[in-house]
Amino acid sequence: MTTISPQPTEHYDASAFEKSVTSPANPDLSSTPTARNSTSSPPNATSKSAHRYLSEEQALDWCRKYPSSAEELYITYSQDDKDNPRNWGLGRKWYITCLVSMSNVLTCLCAGAWSSGAAYAAEEFGVSAEVSTLGLSMYVLGFAFGPLLLAPLSEYYGRSPVYFVGWFLLVIFQIPVALAPNIGTVIVCRFIGGFFGAAPLTNTGGTVSDLWSRNTSGPAMAVYGVSSTSGPPLALVVTGYIALNLGWRDNIWIVMAILGAFWLLMVATLPETRHTIILDRKTKCVRKTLQKEGLGSGENVRDANADEKKGLSTLFKITLSRPFVFLFTEPITYASAIYNGFIYGLVYIFNEAFPLVFGDGHGFNTGEAGLSFLGLTIGPLIGACLHFLQERYYLKRVAQNGGKGVPEARMWMGLAGTVMLPVSLFWFAWTSYPSIHWISPILASALFGLGIYIIILGILNYVVDSYQSYSASALAGVIFVRNIVGGGFPMFATYMYNKLGWEWASSLLAFLSILLIPIPFIFFFRGEAIRLKSPWAREHFNSDEDKPH
Repeated sequence: MTTISPQPTEHYDASAFEKSVTSPANPDLSSTPTARNSTSSPPNATSKSAHRYLSEEQALDWCRKYPSSAEELYITYSQDDKDNPRNWGLGRKWYITCLVSMSNVLTCLCAGAWSSGAAYAAEEFGVSAEVSTLGLSMYVLGFAFGPLLLAPLSEYYGRSPVYFVGWFLLVIFQIPVALAPNIGTVIVCRFIGGFFGAAPLTNTGGTVSDLWSRNTSGPAMAVYGVSSTSGPPLALVVTGYIALNLGWRDNIWIVMAILGAFWLLMVATLPETRHTIILDRKTKCVRKTLQKEGLGSGENVRDANADEKKGLSTLFKITLSRPFVFLFTEPITYASAIYNGFIYGLVYIFNEAFPLVFGDGHGFNTGEAGLSFLGLTIGPLIGACLHFLQERYYLKRVAQNGGKGVPEARMWMGLAGTVMLPVSLFWFAWTSYPSIHWISPILASALFGLGIYIIILGILNYVVDSYQSYSASALAGVIFVRNIVGGGFPMFATYMYNKLGWEWASSLLAFLSILLIPIPFIFFFRGEAIRLKSPWAREHFNSDEDKPH
């Protein structure tokens, strides 16, 4: 199994050490009373910069054998270390994967809860539909800015504290929304809720990477992809009838109860999965044990990532600068950001367009208009069922490449997905007439959902595989643009559909999607050349590295 430690200049040979400990010339330390006071010298390092990487148990044995050694020891995982999240049981890993993926769905449920009742809130506060839409837009804008704070906190303190604290504050800020005396209160608190509700956006992909190796992560990524793409439309399906029958305020209260119950479940069952945090805890445990035994050598025990660790202020500087460097200098990053931003803009435009097409056009009430989003929900589920084809193709290409990653292979199904977008949008546009049965535009939206699932998951995997240790910065740039656009598009959706007409408004979006068709093809056929020109991606070119991100 591949360790997650940085590449050492000298790696400690565990089997050799075990032989030296139990050989006749070096009897078993555990049965040697004088071992603690031994004055024998440790083997000489090959260079001053050599690092010795040991498991927790090996480090304890080493320090007991050589208590006067000043050599620094680096704690890493053993081959089958039970503390390594990638060695946890299959059931446990799947539970955590599904739990954090559900957090993606529920944070989107909070977004949809407002959209379902926005018309009722606008009537109560005496504001226009465009102003009430700010309740959705500001929440999604919170998604854009939240990771800028939460990402460095996650790297410094671990994933679990960010999940727990961020989710708790998301729950709390539903209270002022539900009790809001005016639309201003709603807008401000929705932004704050989205800001802290971005915890899953910051952490879920990393959690999946913590648990699954590159070549076994396909099914888990398929589930994660469903949560990212079906969450927004599913929110409207769930909350439509609640808003219709109970009103928009009770809708918020019910969502708050669901979020609160989920928070309790997370606190009770979600462990820390970030490898750097777990190794840091193991290192502290070794030091504590050695201190109890009176061995000063414990002062030289560090975790395997110690040389790469950064202070919190440095992490904030990186988080606030490097994603934008990638956005403006890296073709892979800015092309991915443009495509992802456009897709999420379309998803949230539909929050405003569907009530027009199915409500005004087909006479659906709020609950029935919510159910019209089922097509957008089913599409990603179909995509998840077909994802094994993509994974099979990817693993075939990896095998042909000697076990080394082939990022371009991640975009194979994306070649079909990128064509599905304009086809589905044109289909939706010209079957949105009230005279045409409502099932046709819903089927079109299912094809659209399938297309965006394939594209988003392909681009996510492509960016991660291309940049590897720098993928967090690249993805942060993509997510920032995605949510800025996703928050901005709904603000002009109603005006655009009323001004251009439903058919031509959707057709305009279809024409724009045609302009983006070349991106997956360029990644698939020319991505290798693009990566070679990137100083960030070139560092990991043709690598078999498989570190958690």
